[in-house]
Amino acid sequence: MSDTESNRSGKNPLQDRVTKLIKPLIPADAEDRVYRAFRQWNNRIREHIRNETALKLSDGDGQNAVSVKVVAGFTDPLARLIDKYNDAVLWRLIVGQPKLGGLVEGATFLLEFWDDVERWDSKPGIATNGRESLEHVSKFTLKLQELANTKRVIEELKKIEEDVLGCYFFGGTGPKRIELYWMPIAMFAAMAEVRIEDLTLVVLAHELAHAYTHLGFDIDGEQWKHGAFGAAHAHIVEGLAQFYTEVVTSRIKPQNPGPFDAYEALLRYQGGAYLAHLGWFKDDQKQKGEIVRFAMVTARKMGIGDLAVWNDLLDETRGNLRSNRKKQEGI
Repeated sequence: MSDTESNRSGKNPLQDRVTKLIKPLIPADAEDRVYRAFRQWNNRIREHIRNETALKLSDGDGQNAVSVKVVAGFTDPLARLIDKYNDAVLWRLIVGQPKLGGLVEGATFLLEFWDDVERWDSKPGIATNGRESLEHVSKFTLKLQELANTKRVIEELKKIEEDVLGCYFFGGTGPKRIELYWMPIAMFAAMAEVRIEDLTLVVLAHELAHAYTHLGFDIDGEQWKHGAFGAAHAHIVEGLAQFYTEVVTSRIKPQNPGPFDAYEALLRYQGGAYLAHLGWFKDDQKQKGEIVRFAMVTARKMGIGDLAVWNDLLDETRGNLRSNRKKQEGI
């Protein structure tokens, strides 16, 4: 999310350099695939988030108040990181990590019964005395996977405390909007070995969750005041967006497991605030959604943005819900 304007329009040397570096590494039809996935899922994801949050995102005419656009370019933190390691071979290796892993796995698989392969009458001639070559390929590929720079880049990606695949813009007095960045989405889809379409759905759900938790009207017609939302701790704001992304992708998992798999795969490249929700009530899965929703509504009304106060509110909400349930059950 961001309360400032995008810095991807007009002439931007940084964006030009990064685009030139990354665009050849992603599928040529990536933009179309992101756009089609957005068009297919936009209304359904909004409906799921409305149902889970009990918040309505609409203006006086009942129209969606937040627009979504699929755009080119990279967020500034991601662009700066890519430019910091302006090495086409390095980024090709990072984007192609799953392919390297498949090569190592395949070589390991063959080496486990290579003696049988050598004795096999139907083996291709090139396989004769091939153990040494196969071992060399396996070790060489493994070394490429373990390059220090590759690991360093992944760790720096995890330290970015801003959305990098999409962004919810809530600043100013005009209409709020969401941007989905098709090049980073395609890049991360390759890194995580998931479909571009599935990752697009994850990013869309995350950004729409920002919009609903910020602007959505609760049963009393209350919203999260702009200033309080912008000042709230990242572990609260991003935690809620990640929480509802997990919930939504879980809901559609029985019919379409890809988005949930993409959500889980993306967590490997995230850190800090983007993992905060994972610690919310691991021991109370059945009631977790109700606890978080009630706590969110209360936090919005009271303008709570301090992380310690939010954590206390979560515990207090769980206690209140348990107490009320016992009363209803006559315990």
